[in-house]
Amino acid sequence: MKLRYITCSDPREHNSVKSILDLATLPHVEIAVQCHPSKMSDGMPRNIWFTELLKQAKQLWHTNLAIHINQEWADSICTKGIIPQPLLEWMQIEKTHNHPLIQRVQLNMSKTTAENINPQKLAEIIKQFSHQEFILQYNDKTKQAVSKLNKTGCKFSLLFDASGGNGIQPTTWKKPVYKKHLQGYSGGLSPENVIQNLDKIAKVVPKDASIWIDAEGKLKSQNLFDEKPVFDADKAKRYIQRAKLWQLAR
Repeated sequence: MKLRYITCSDPREHNSVKSILDLATLPHVEIAVQCHPSKMSDGMPRNIWFTELLKQAKQLWHTNLAIHINQEWADSICTKGIIPQPLLEWMQIEKTHNHPLIQRVQLNMSKTTAENINPQKLAEIIKQFSHQEFILQYNDKTKQAVSKLNKTGCKFSLLFDASGGNGIQPTTWKKPVYKKHLQGYSGGLSPENVIQNLDKIAKVVPKDASIWIDAEGKLKSQNLFDEKPVFDADKAKRYIQRAKLWQLAR
């Protein structure tokens, strides 16, 4: 089993752009920013921070950047086939010709969005942005929507996340759902347990599989300036280092 990406999710405006780009330029490391209108609309601090992040990333030789789209923005894309303007502008930024700066786009559907998915319109968007990889979460609330999109024949990837973004480690990891769609794994991963969980994932995927892992909640720490725990670059580094140690030992 090969690790395509070691994804670190949900850095925010409290993180320095430099500290995040230092992670994003490491081999096989991906930085994923959560995008939703309640925090990322024009003029908001996180929008300004992310715009600066993209500006600096464009000047670097190599970065792996992703966006995870939530709330009304995910609903607009999945049910109406309309990409909100801020997202459209970010997705259209190219590092070089036909090589987007944001390489992967994850659509986090609510239960209501999944129930009302328009697979044909979503497939049209995926085909329009063919140089980017689209990801859908796979869990009980989204599996029917994923099945409908699969029937269109379009290309997409899956993130197995049984807790639906709540950071709960599953009792068992699921083998790849569809042979033609790449699959990643998320749910309760941390610097402390990533090696043990990679061992478990390796038992359910083919030996030649190329997968990715995605950690978010367990990469956060409490600080003096925020009510809730926030992304901790040092924790992210430990998570990355241990995942890479696992890969080297294979």
